[in-house]
Amino acid sequence: MAKKESCLLILVKMLILVSILIAAVVAAFFYLREQLNGYFNRGDTIEVPDFRGKHLLQVYKDKPGDLVIDKPEEKFDIRYPKDFVIAQYPDPGTRVKANKKIQLTISLGSKLVNVPDLCRRNLRESSLALLNAQLVEGNRAYIHSQKIERDKVITQSPLPSMPQGMQGKVDMLISLGTKPVKVPLPNLSGKTLNDAQTSITAWGLKPGKVISRRDSTRAMQIVISTFPAPFEPVAEGTTVDLLVSAGNEPGNAKPGEVDRFEFTVGASPEPASDNPKVKEGKPPTEAVGDTGPSAPRIFIADDSGTAPKTPEESGVPGNPVSPVSPATHESTQISFVMPDGFMPKEVKFFQVSSQGRTQVYSGTHKPLDMIKVPVPTIPNSKVQIYINDVPIEERPVE
Repeated sequence: MAKKESCLLILVKMLILVSILIAAVVAAFFYLREQLNGYFNRGDTIEVPDFRGKHLLQVYKDKPGDLVIDKPEEKFDIRYPKDFVIAQYPDPGTRVKANKKIQLTISLGSKLVNVPDLCRRNLRESSLALLNAQLVEGNRAYIHSQKIERDKVITQSPLPSMPQGMQGKVDMLISLGTKPVKVPLPNLSGKTLNDAQTSITAWGLKPGKVISRRDSTRAMQIVISTFPAPFEPVAEGTTVDLLVSAGNEPGNAKPGEVDRFEFTVGASPEPASDNPKVKEGKPPTEAVGDTGPSAPRIFIADDSGTAPKTPEESGVPGNPVSPVSPATHESTQISFVMPDGFMPKEVKFFQVSSQGRTQVYSGTHKPLDMIKVPVPTIPNSKVQIYINDVPIEERPVE
């Protein structure tokens, strides 16, 4: 028992002596280091600046005059542009003697790779090509193209085979395919529902929702209007909704459901002048011997209630002009000159407003005739002008 206690005591003493010895060695090391540093670095010392992330030109401007810049290493690094400092030794803040060399690691920028050719490739193929070339996709822009299929690349920036830094961006211009052709939607008003739906299908359009409302002036299943409106440009595959008459029945139209339809109001039952009146009674006559075209004639649609003139009396061949019922409130005059040509043509004026779509004038005129039509002044309304049922012009009513 006594032997065991003696051995344990000896072991403890040895551990204490070893610990004291180690502490003495460490203390001696730091003491000697301080003494040697003071001996060898006698005189002024310089604090090393932080050169990391700076361009070489800036480094040479900022460095103290007693330090020497050394560039032992250069390497590619996508984080730093070319000629920027990546790392340094000694570290910033270290105090060194004069003429000490500061070793810098300089960036060569991103490693250059060749841009792949993405033209006529789809988006998936383009993404894989960029990934394999260590590049990334940049901005996308889309336009219609007659030559390149939809969702394929038309062109790119940078162009194929041009050098680009690793992980650089490549912008792409992508095709939306052929631009859809739009044509005016024919007027289906007055047709039966079956005929209208058959025509819509034959034109490459889609019959849409059928809405009916009470209209005692039309037979049942007669088309009143369409959405899109008549003569509005539509593309192939457009859905056309129909508003039809329910006769004296209430119909299935819900409140506000017919607001999107434009309505064409026919001529008033009251007698009205069938011909526009020539300004000041007579059209201007041509000068004798004048070989040029006749001067434009000015017509004013009015509601004088006079008996309609014959085509010969009005000076306009063909059917007489048939203006619609007059406006009941303040009006604005719309002037329009017939385009040049050879044959008389039918002209129609439609006013579109929150109250619907109203035909305000209809007549047949020769080329270069000037037509002046009084139009009711309705806020936020517009006038659509048609020649032979083809939309020509649209003007706001001011």
